[in-house]
Amino acid sequence: MSERETYFQKLTPRETELAWTGMKFDFQRIEKWHKAGQDAWNVSSGSLLDAVDGLNEPLQVSHLIGYLLHTAVDHLHALKTLLADANAQHTFAPYTLIRGSIEAASTVLWVLQDDVARRVARRALTLEYQNLKDQRRATKLVDAQADFDPELMDVLKQVLGSMDLTLGMVKDPPHVSTIIRDVAESFELPASQLTWQMCSAAAHGRPWAKQFLTLFEAIDDDGVSKTLSGQLTSNHLAMAISLNTACDVVDKARTVRNSYSRNPNHTGESFTKPSNRLHLVKNSLLLPKY
Repeated sequence: MSERETYFQKLTPRETELAWTGMKFDFQRIEKWHKAGQDAWNVSSGSLLDAVDGLNEPLQVSHLIGYLLHTAVDHLHALKTLLADANAQHTFAPYTLIRGSIEAASTVLWVLQDDVARRVARRALTLEYQNLKDQRRATKLVDAQADFDPELMDVLKQVLGSMDLTLGMVKDPPHVSTIIRDVAESFELPASQLTWQMCSAAAHGRPWAKQFLTLFEAIDDDGVSKTLSGQLTSNHLAMAISLNTACDVVDKARTVRNSYSRNPNHTGESFTKPSNRLHLVKNSLLLPKY
């Protein structure tokens, strides 16, 4: 093979078959999550998330997590609709959707890294501050004198005060790249960080990732001119691998979230794991006299 020919790439029929088999499996997962909708975000009394919601009232963490998971699934369902339902093959657009899903689901896992209510609550409050900061930045585009929304800022300060925290303690949320890196390590999702990096490159038109995410097909190449004649096309296998990585992150986020939303005393865990919330009620059984 000449050096020139190495620029042209295409998948074998077997690789294409494997790609579509993998994507069909993930499409089924995505459709199931999409149909579950908000019904999947109930919080049981006595669960960790219930305790965190109480700490951050009225900035319920379960609502924030539900919003992020809805965002993650919505991105993936749009991709499923694009590929499976509309049967459209775009070169770069799918990676933008995959990237958004990984970001949202990884943020859920970052908030839920600890099983201590106060730590979860504090992480969520850093996101609440970032949300107000982003809102102010956007508002300044139409009003240079705009500041933080006073009502929302007052609510945030009240919640912080109830936890003996100050605004300065939540003013430095980590960058999304740091969140994804930490989550990849903490939850054993090694492919998520690289996948996010490549998808970000695709979203921003960075050429370095095209060798991993696209194919280059020859078009009437004369083999002589300095300019290669061909076209970039979507790489089904790269897309399938990237989609599977995003689905794994979402699946992990849903699993952890669901675990934290159940009361451990009602799941059977209380029989194997001591809990200071498990109380034995004595003298409550009335027996008939004979």
